[in-house]
Amino acid sequence: MQLIKGFEMVKLLIIILDGASFIFTNTFCWFMDNVMWFWSRFKRGLMYIDEPPLTPCVVNSMFTGLRTQEHGVIGFSRAGRESIFIGEFKGKYLWDEAAEKGLKVKVLNVPCKIPTVNINVDLYNMDWIDCFAPPKDNFEALIERYHSIVRRNLMAECDLFIVWYPIPDQAHHHFFATINNYEKLHEAFKWYNRAFGYAKDLIELSRPESFMILSDHGFMSDFEEYIAAGKKQHIHIRDGLAVTNIDEIPRAPRDVYRIAKRILGIP
Repeated sequence: MQLIKGFEMVKLLIIILDGASFIFTNTFCWFMDNVMWFWSRFKRGLMYIDEPPLTPCVVNSMFTGLRTQEHGVIGFSRAGRESIFIGEFKGKYLWDEAAEKGLKVKVLNVPCKIPTVNINVDLYNMDWIDCFAPPKDNFEALIERYHSIVRRNLMAECDLFIVWYPIPDQAHHHFFATINNYEKLHEAFKWYNRAFGYAKDLIELSRPESFMILSDHGFMSDFEEYIAAGKKQHIHIRDGLAVTNIDEIPRAPRDVYRIAKRILGIP
């Protein structure tokens, strides 16, 4: 399935919108025009998070095809900038396999490791920690700047472009952690619509042959616990999402790796 007939700048574009709940997005899609742009044109579905519903666990599974206990990134240590994650994967990621095949690869701010993974891109002097966890007091300005950096890096032909956005999750923690009134609900609409607006902009800019918009989990969970290396983790609800113009919708994080390899022609 082609997005736009004619010249494509990117063969496969993968956009991760951290914390985008399928249930919330699908329930309230009518209130968000950028969401409806996708919902009315492409395939979408719930991607059940069958790994620990934490960003580093899930994102590593997406790009290795391995379960959490196999890739070894099992949670957050919260011990400082240099050791935020518990565990580190030592093998090859999707982008490593693509590069070995001679494909043009760009990876921007993907939190499989700390610092985040950036390959063949320029952050234009923006600190990785501001891309990973923008602070509340200037969140909106940093996100706008970040998106402009993503656009600048995307304006060139490549086979695989992967980018991670710290929304809606970080906005959820900052601005609508508890949706207990009309104002908080509309704050959630604002940030979800903003996230999908960025994704729409990237798709219109790069005209990808194939794309996947993914999330790694939904809202914070108040009923499930997870302990990693003796540390209690603040985990999320397991409703990730997938929106795509590809025939197959990923139903679990590890499907992303398999589908991407098929699209890119990697054995």
